[in-house]
Amino acid sequence: MLKIVLIDECYPINTRNRKILDSLTKHFGDEAELHIITWDRSNAYSAMKSGYHVYQKSSAYGNRIRKFFNMWGFYRFSRAQIGILKPDVVIASHWNNLLMVPQLDRKNQMLIYENLDMPSGPMFIRALTSALEKRKIRQVDLTIHASRFFPSQYPSSINQIVLENKPTFSVASSHNREVHHPIRIAFIGNLRYYDILKNLVEAVRTDSRFHLFFHGNGPAQEPLESLADGAPNISFTGYYAYEDVACLYEQTDVVWAAYPNKDFNVKYAISNKFHESLLMCVPAIYADQTCLGDYAAQHHIGLEVDPYSVESIQHLLTQLAEGQIDLKMMIVSIAEFHNQQTSWDDDFQSVIEAIHDFFPQSL
Repeated sequence: MLKIVLIDECYPINTRNRKILDSLTKHFGDEAELHIITWDRSNAYSAMKSGYHVYQKSSAYGNRIRKFFNMWGFYRFSRAQIGILKPDVVIASHWNNLLMVPQLDRKNQMLIYENLDMPSGPMFIRALTSALEKRKIRQVDLTIHASRFFPSQYPSSINQIVLENKPTFSVASSHNREVHHPIRIAFIGNLRYYDILKNLVEAVRTDSRFHLFFHGNGPAQEPLESLADGAPNISFTGYYAYEDVACLYEQTDVVWAAYPNKDFNVKYAISNKFHESLLMCVPAIYADQTCLGDYAAQHHIGLEVDPYSVESIQHLLTQLAEGQIDLKMMIVSIAEFHNQQTSWDDDFQSVIEAIHDFFPQSL
């Protein structure tokens, strides 16, 4: 039996890692024993779950200093659990969890690095963390990039594949639907990055040609609601279950997916909204000066904007309202583009093949 350990420093573990575990279970079934090493930072873990190994130490999300000082405890916990479990495969989700993995038996134990986000932050911090990542990656047998733009930043000599976070659900989305009037713009997800979202609010609040929806909650919700107070064309719908995300897209004409492009990782990352917008045939607005924004504009499947500029956002909105950008034609382009894409299951086969190649005798 193959024993697989996944390290995810957040509990509950993220949806992408749940999909990875589901895909491993789907392929290996009873031939694999799955374990999760995780960190309950908000005392949310109330009952023992099969296969979970939980480090419990309060550390508020968003408090990087507190997290930094608590990382040593999670480091020791993770290494101790790996020593006890003696797994065949270790999947380290994110570069900081890669550093949690002790030296493995290179012949009998496989180390997979799931590269969700590249090291970022101030120049000195990024240089230091990137150096640590590059040093540890020498011990890695397979690197899984969450963005097609990440491999260019890594040596071509390493074994690497791309596994983007494509939705596993399917929908009967129509590319023939009409655009609403006023045009509906929506942000769907965790409300953060107030410095960006406030510019969207300022650009829309006095423009009756648009109705802006914020679907979700998060740290930026309260200040955004205060900023938008009195604007009849801005609505906050609050928390939603992920199962409802397709319905939210169906009600939307344009999705806001512009993140802070001053962040090094954002320049190369691909957001979940990219693949959701393709699946649902809903154009998205991305930050300019990013690989994703350039890629979407080049293929006519999305729009670019300077997210730090109210004037840039207003200019784009005017182009949409006056028909200089044809949303219906873009929806058709998105549908045609999506029909040529592979699925999550298709892409995950490369992970399965890599594991089989590492254990040719036992699988």
